Amino acid sequence: MDLKRIKKYILVSQAHEIALRVFVMNSFDGILAIMGVVIGAHLSGVSDPRVVITAGVGGSVALGISGISSAYMAESAARKMEQKRLEGAMLKSLDDTQLSRASRFAAVLVALVNGISPTLGGMILLLPYVLAPSATVLDTFYASLALAFILLFVMGAYLGKISEGRIILSGLKMILVGIVTMVAVNLLAGPSAL
Repeated sequence: MDLKRIKKYILVSQAHEIALRVFVMNSFDGILAIMGVVIGAHLSGVSDPRVVITAGVGGSVALGISGISSAYMAESAARKMEQKRLEGAMLKSLDDTQLSRASRFAAVLVALVNGISPTLGGMILLLPYVLAPSATVLDTFYASLALAFILLFVMGAYLGKISEGRIILSGLKMILVGIVTMVAVNLLAGPSAL
């Protein structure tokens, strides 16, 4: 498939709009999920960074597989339903048309974005554990949390920008969600000093 055809399919299917929303939404999910893993490991007294890396990679991969498969099935079903609705209105089959090919392409694109974004978002939080294995577990824990809050702020600011809202406020709202996550994990995992 050539680049020109891909651009055409994206335009016809409006997959870029869906994929962008899905990317931000699911990166957010990946960051919060792995933030929970990192905090839970810290609260459990895990001192081996390999344990955090293994648990984090496992969670990130599971989020990715879940994201790809669920989005593909849901997006394919929705697009098939829309095609049937159009066929009923037009009284003709739209199989093997530009629209049906673009719809199939969009389902795959959205599924890939849906799976890659939480995996990527989650894996970024593991970088301190991978890149600084000789650092203290406490230092890598705080570095991971710092990355989480930076990413959350950037995503919030981006959402504020595209909605022509308050960029800083939107970023701070995302950080607040991160803080709520941190407090919730801490409360559910038992008393500890973060």
